[in-house]
Amino acid sequence: MKHAEAQEAVLARMAESRAELIAAHVANAPVRLTRVPRGSPAATRATPWLLRTPNAELIAIALVGIAILGLRRTIQTAIGAGLSASTHRAVGDLLNALRE
Repeated sequence: MKHAEAQEAVLARMAESRAELIAAHVANAPVRLTRVPRGSPAATRATPWLLRTPNAELIAIALVGIAILGLRRTIQTAIGAGLSASTHRAVGDLLNALRE
């Protein structure tokens, strides 16, 4: 019977501390804030749609490249870089497949 009495005492203390924790949580409940919808800032709306695109940096680089190198050389460079990256990735994937 000694084990059963000790177990009951532990369970009673657990129930008391749980009740205290729940009461403390209810008393200190966090304040819930509602989200206020915000409009776009005026500076963002004033910019052209082209500059708000995710690829604005790529477009700017292409325009600068065309201005400096010319259209033909810019296209050759872009295609060469794309083919190089694609080939590198394909060879890497092949080597990884062979290792496994």
